[in-house]
Amino acid sequence: MNIEKDIQRQFYNVYKGLIGVSEFEEWVYKTPEIENVYGVEFYFNLLDLNYKSRFRKNDLEKVIATKIQLGEFEQIRVVSLLEKIIYEEDDLVDVLEQIYDDYCRGYSFLRYLGLNYAAGIGELDSLRQKGKWDNKIFDSKRVMVSNIKPKMVLEARRLISFFQIGQLSITVENKYNDFRTEEDRIELNNIEEMFND
Repeated sequence: MNIEKDIQRQFYNVYKGLIGVSEFEEWVYKTPEIENVYGVEFYFNLLDLNYKSRFRKNDLEKVIATKIQLGEFEQIRVVSLLEKIIYEEDDLVDVLEQIYDDYCRGYSFLRYLGLNYAAGIGELDSLRQKGKWDNKIFDSKRVMVSNIKPKMVLEARRLISFFQIGQLSITVENKYNDFRTEEDRIELNNIEEMFND
């Protein structure tokens, strides 16, 4: 277990809003290892923050921003979303919604997946809403998801392969390096071909 990575992960979690500031504050007080890893001054700055201030999130981000490996954790998060498509770990509608948000924020390599969400999948109910509908009506609405799933899985695998060989790498939040050939950037250069396959 790498304590520094665990600490950075918690910094990332609060930075991205995956945990609340009050939960983070509790964690800070229970984690004296922060001082061992980053020094007395840094740890004191964390302890000294006014966690009740209305600017607490901004103040906290200023303190922890230099310690977070944003690119690394963002890449783990994005690859995890792609794996959820492949291994059907979550509802495809919900995963594509998250991918669409990431595409809109600057991860243009997610274009094909994001546009599939925008082109109609986003109008469908997620599995969480199944109980609100008659089963037949719900299932008929979800046929579109079943129809596009194989293409989504192929695209997720294709993108993961680029991450694995280092041709795609996220550097900081919403920024990435793309060392793929023009031909491999089909989602950017020839999206029509992808939709027509």
